[in-house]
Amino acid sequence: MGFLKHIEKRMESLVEGVFGRAFRRRIHPVEIAKGLTKQMDEGRMVSISRTYAPNDFTVHLSREDTESIQAYRDSLTDELIQYASAHAENKNYHLMTPPRIRFEAEETLRFGEFGVTAKLTGGEGPREKGAPQDTSGQTRIFRTEEVTGGVEQGTAAISAEEARRHGLAREIVEVVLEGRTFPLEGRGPWTVGRSQENDIVVNDPNVSRKHARISRADNGFVVEDLGSTNGTLLDGAPIDRERIDGGDELTFGQSTASFVRRIDSPGQGSPEGRR
Repeated sequence: MGFLKHIEKRMESLVEGVFGRAFRRRIHPVEIAKGLTKQMDEGRMVSISRTYAPNDFTVHLSREDTESIQAYRDSLTDELIQYASAHAENKNYHLMTPPRIRFEAEETLRFGEFGVTAKLTGGEGPREKGAPQDTSGQTRIFRTEEVTGGVEQGTAAISAEEARRHGLAREIVEVVLEGRTFPLEGRGPWTVGRSQENDIVVNDPNVSRKHARISRADNGFVVEDLGSTNGTLLDGAPIDRERIDGGDELTFGQSTASFVRRIDSPGQGSPEGRR
């Protein structure tokens, strides 16, 4: 992670300098960089031996933001390519070509908003055995305040249907509780509790209004009790914060749920896999 931090620091120094004048109101280069890597994480595809990640990116900016970076576009592109490459190396993602990044003006975006379209492409050369077909790409819209706070809006980078169409596997993560299935898609985190405001609503008077939280961490998942009255159990043992994996049993109050994490391979379109 050291090299990524080094690039982030360098980007931050650019913000204070010439890029700071270009992005003087809201958008900063490091926020765009993090938007790119979020799309890499969301768009990854699993083959038999490798995890492929998007390598072709279009950054959509408002007309005003596009004009403000014209003098610095090449330098910013180089920094973003280095950041995306380092992220792929740290995550052990395979890129079919070096990252490509382009900027486009988008009339529908307001000043301070940006979008990232991420595609997985093989380029013009011969395609390696087992590599996926090119994807059409999905666009996610970011508002810089929301990127900083970890909240984002937009479409998922790839659907289960598209993964099957390209002959690749897709990771399925969900919580099954009282016959209901709650998919854990995106970056999370997801809260569990009695209140309707939670991502996973548990109709149990023994469950606190905001009882627990499930988050991504280090290529896995963790569950954390949020100071609930009756506690959270992992496989029958009370916990504060613990790593979880597929097959684990979670108990909130007196309600027991199953944590499911599996690879949905092509041809496995069972009813359980489509819920």
